[in-house]
Amino acid sequence: ELVARTLHQQSSRSEGPLVYVNCAALPENLIESELFGHRKGAFTGANENRSGKFTIADGGTLFLDEIGEIPLAVQSKLLRALQSQEIQAVGQDKTHTVDVRIIAATNRNLAQEVEAGNFRSDLYHRLTVYPIQVPALRERGNDIALLAGYFIEQIRRKLGIQHIKFAPEVTHLLKQYDWPGNVRELEHTINRAALKAKSHRLDSSFTEKNVVVIELSHIGQLTNILDATSLDDAQKQLLAIPSIPATALAANLNVPSLELGIKSATEDFQRQLISNALSQYDGNWSAAARELKTDRANLNRMAKRLGISIIKTIKN
Repeated sequence: ELVARTLHQQSSRSEGPLVYVNCAALPENLIESELFGHRKGAFTGANENRSGKFTIADGGTLFLDEIGEIPLAVQSKLLRALQSQEIQAVGQDKTHTVDVRIIAATNRNLAQEVEAGNFRSDLYHRLTVYPIQVPALRERGNDIALLAGYFIEQIRRKLGIQHIKFAPEVTHLLKQYDWPGNVRELEHTINRAALKAKSHRLDSSFTEKNVVVIELSHIGQLTNILDATSLDDAQKQLLAIPSIPATALAANLNVPSLELGIKSATEDFQRQLISNALSQYDGNWSAAARELKTDRANLNRMAKRLGISIIKTIKN
């Protein structure tokens, strides 16, 4: 959508309308009406004449998002509109001419869809006059920090926050995450984290005046679906633990020194946490795993990597 808007604004049609259509969100029986319009009485519920998106976009640009979701029955009529610049409203015999530039987008491989018989070959070739491949966000690592800065400024204004910033480890996490939802996921993640950070600041004895800091705990849910190459195992497992209960399990934990660096500090903290759990449950790996919200096999692997070995003694 951002690419389509930029293309429209920098074109000779910038003074005309830019009309957005999410084809995936349209019911199959209403797509034709939405695109080409309908006349009163054309079908049940058509109580008045209505212009379609092609007519509304006349003189401008029509952006068809998720065009791969359009059913075959409508694809033929869309092809005719592209070839002849003529459309026919549902329930009307006459056609009328429109002057519309089409920008289409899809996350499907349309060439494969053509081979599978799900997309018309002639429509595919009509649309691919000038294809633009937009790389996924994970392939544009340098853009993540810039976009994050933009989104955090937007939410700062919206929430009326004087100052807001990311903790250093959060910036690292944002750059390492795979972002399967691309820019929209990044925006929603930052908005959600800012709300949590603001709420946490109001509920705590925060000392840095008028500054809201987004911490890892505010974005921790990303770690549930991190790619295997994004962070090391120690960082993933620590971040995946939502909180440490105020029980004997956490009573003897020492906060690692910042001088160790995040990897060593994380491993040291994990080592303490696992050792305390195993000690509390007398070497019972299953019970310790349940307490740490993980499974026994994963706990064994982590303990082995961290050099933890527990010898269970049997009392007579």
